[in-house]
Amino acid sequence: MKHWRILALVVVLALCLLTRSSYLANLLIVIALQAMPAIGLALIAGYTGQISLGHAAFYGLGAYGAALIGKWFGVPAWLDVILATAIVAALGWAIGWLVFRLKGHYLAMATLAFGIIVQVGLVELHDVTGGPNGLTGIAPLALFGRALDSDFAFLPAVWVVTIALIIASENMIASPTGLAMRAIAESENVARSVGNDVQSVKRMVMMMSGLCCALGGGLYAHYVGYLSPGPFDVGFSVRLLLMVAVGGFADVWGVLFGVAFITLLGEVLKPLGAYDVVAYGVLLVVSVVYFPRGLLRGLTDLASRGLGRLREGRAG
Repeated sequence: MKHWRILALVVVLALCLLTRSSYLANLLIVIALQAMPAIGLALIAGYTGQISLGHAAFYGLGAYGAALIGKWFGVPAWLDVILATAIVAALGWAIGWLVFRLKGHYLAMATLAFGIIVQVGLVELHDVTGGPNGLTGIAPLALFGRALDSDFAFLPAVWVVTIALIIASENMIASPTGLAMRAIAESENVARSVGNDVQSVKRMVMMMSGLCCALGGGLYAHYVGYLSPGPFDVGFSVRLLLMVAVGGFADVWGVLFGVAFITLLGEVLKPLGAYDVVAYGVLLVVSVVYFPRGLLRGLTDLASRGLGRLREGRAG
């Protein structure tokens, strides 16, 4: 699996540096921006076994937080992203403290309620968020005095951040905290019996998950330059869950594949309009039932078994 990860990195970096297609550059930026909240969801849902249906809220809070901090305090764009990310990460810890008293479908309903509350707040707080009219005039990011105000300038920067986030997540997963996360996903009682503070680990993971989402949201705000509540609704939370399911709940690199697959599928399904949700629903069911470890790993396993049988047939 490590070989295809290196190959994927090489392909992405080559595309970032060499592409001259605005459409392809925009598509790669969307994949990178959506990969960040998807990785955050994988940490909490895949590695720790806690279902969340409210991660679009963290993404939206990161986006609006960065935009508002920049507008109110006039701080540089990168700084407002960092500040908003830190604030949302702290909020993630607090939300974890509240919701992880619940389990199973009660937990899923609580996170869903959090997502709905944030969505309604973004719409109703006209004086702060601009309501349905949204926020305009969000300045682009700048690097070494050069504004990242085009797809070709923004593309390498956003992928550097995304890859750094992937590497940081993998290091976390490989650490003792990652072992505790996987133990909790298997059995909270077993995790507790070997000395893990289950509630503390879950709150910490929710904080890291919120950080991933908010970082993506802050960069999204400065990329599009305009925010409205629509992209941060419950539908986006469900789409994130689908991306993680397709990529593999406990596979950070697989999640990147899931995000790319669903983003490209969205382009294919555009002619269906609102009916595309049916295709997404079918894909979610197929992924969970037939490819519980992710579509990519499932297909590679099928290919390996097929090659094995072919070799056995030739040997026989």
